[in-house]
Amino acid sequence: MKKYTLWFVAIAAALCGCAEQPLVAYDQPLNSPGGEFSKLPPAVQNSVRAEAGMAEIEKVIRNPEGPTGVYEVRFRNAAMYPPLYLASDGSVLTSNLNVAVGADVDTIEVSTGSEAGGVKMDDLPPNVIMTIRHQAPTAEVDAIGRVNSGKQIFYSVTFKNPARNPSLLIRDDGHLMQ
Repeated sequence: MKKYTLWFVAIAAALCGCAEQPLVAYDQPLNSPGGEFSKLPPAVQNSVRAEAGMAEIEKVIRNPEGPTGVYEVRFRNAAMYPPLYLASDGSVLTSNLNVAVGADVDTIEVSTGSEAGGVKMDDLPPNVIMTIRHQAPTAEVDAIGRVNSGKQIFYSVTFKNPARNPSLLIRDDGHLMQ
């Protein structure tokens, strides 16, 4: 009988440690490095993968100064992976922002759309890019055009396979118009 009481006390003590923790409400947006990476233009993402592979990203910093945006990608293992500087077309830059490795023209056109429409994917507002990726995640962009209508700005996006992916008209805040 004493043996069963001892087991009962041991099991009860163990179960007390398994009490459910109260849930904490979370109402702040996540700003993870992966989330920041997903907002980068496709050409920049490709260059990061080519230069650093699957290295863990600590932070992505965008510097919009100058004729094109410059992205600085910092990695967790800074000793092995120093900061990577990239132009918006995917070119790898040195720390003083000179081109070290130019982006391949074919890669730029495939990942950002052709320049026939006058606008490249990496020149679009982030909300417009997210809408395009949501509406046609695997489609290849053929052309992007900017349409001004009064004070409103729209982006017309056509795809290489219009039968599968019809063209989109997106307001500059990311709202799909058609």
